[in-house]
Amino acid sequence: MSVKALLKLRETLIHRRQDIFEQVAHLESESKALGQRVIEPIEEAQKEDLTRIINRLVERGKEAIKEINLALEKMSTGTYGLCELCGKSIPLKRLEVLPATRLCRKCAHEYEEAQELRKHPKDEIVDTKLLNEYRNLIDEDVQLKTLSLPMTKA
Repeated sequence: MSVKALLKLRETLIHRRQDIFEQVAHLESESKALGQRVIEPIEEAQKEDLTRIINRLVERGKEAIKEINLALEKMSTGTYGLCELCGKSIPLKRLEVLPATRLCRKCAHEYEEAQELRKHPKDEIVDTKLLNEYRNLIDEDVQLKTLSLPMTKA
């Protein structure tokens, strides 16, 4: 990779990091202001939802900053642009689009497929109250099926 391309990528990373810093700072101030706002009890759920969304965005921003810092550190050590899994060079076009990427396209695809396989639909159920309702339905269905089965003599 040429020095000119590396400098351009470094500049892009620094600008992105600055933008994310500003976004995170704005979100944190919004969260603080939301926490201090006196609202009606009916609006409390909306406030909690907004707070949860803001906190997720702040966490994502902080993770992005960590990735950018890691990329900048790799630039200074001479390991930037190398895939962390296969060790091959990451194409410049990919780095221009995703300058903080740590994986080549092939390894990233394989990693994402592996992550998808790890997910299980039951992992997405968050509301235990809803889960208990479904358990009760399943228990009732099992009981009904058991009651409707003909008895056989051994």
